Amino acid sequence: MAVTGPRQTWTHVALWLGLVTTVVGTVVAVTHRRIPTGWFAYAPLTDYAFVAGTTNWPVVIGVTVAVTGAVVAAFAAGRLSVRRRR
Repeated sequence: MAVTGPRQTWTHVALWLGLVTTVVGTVVAVTHRRIPTGWFAYAPLTDYAFVAGTTNWPVVIGVTVAVTGAVVAAFAAGRLSVRRRR
């Protein structure tokens, strides 16, 4: 009779949460509008004022969340791969 302990359950939960977090972070980083960059010899005819040095925070946060989720999923997958079978 195989008994599943709380470690196996938490490791699987960490794996799935890491994978979901990676997907959510990737979607946020990819779908957010990029800040236009570049230099113009003339003033563009738009109502957008470009300020040099602005940071696109949703993209930064999305990439950070995706990397954190990937690290959690990698550790959980590594832990599951070295477990002994009972």
